[in-house]
Amino acid sequence: MNEKFESMIKLIDELTNTLVKLSDMQRQIVMAVREDDLAKLADCMKHEQVLSLTLRNTEQKRLKLQEELGLEEIKLSELPLKVKDADMQIKIRNAASKLSAQYKIVRSTSDAARSILESNLRRVEQTMKKMGVDPSQVQASTAGIHTDFHA
Repeated sequence: MNEKFESMIKLIDELTNTLVKLSDMQRQIVMAVREDDLAKLADCMKHEQVLSLTLRNTEQKRLKLQEELGLEEIKLSELPLKVKDADMQIKIRNAASKLSAQYKIVRSTSDAARSILESNLRRVEQTMKKMGVDPSQVQASTAGIHTDFHA
C-alpha cells in the first residue's frame, strides 16, 4: 500500500513541477506581449499547450491511482486523512500543500497573462478603427495558437 502512496507522491510532485513550468511560461507570454514579439508569443503559446497536455495526462494518472487505492471520491486535500502510516501522511500532506500553493501561483500568472493579452487586443482594435478598418471584418489566422487556461 505504501508503494502506491509513494507513486501518488511522485505524481503530485510531477504535477507541481509542471505547474512551475506553466507559470514560468505564462510570465514569458506576458514579456512577449509587452515586447510586441509575436514570434516569441506564438512559441510560448505552443509550449504552454504542451505543458497543459502534460498536466492533464499526469492528473489522469493521479486520478487512476487514487481510484486503485479506493479513494476516487476523495479530494487531494483530504487524502492525507486516509493514510494510516504517519510518515506517509506527512509526505502526502506536504506534497499536496506544495501543489496547492503552486496552483494558486499559476492562477495568478494566468490571470495576468490573459489580462495583458486582452488589453493589447483592445488596443489593436482601437488602432484599426482609427485607421478606418472594421476589426470584425478582418479574418485572423490563429492556426497553431491555442491555449487552455483551465488545465
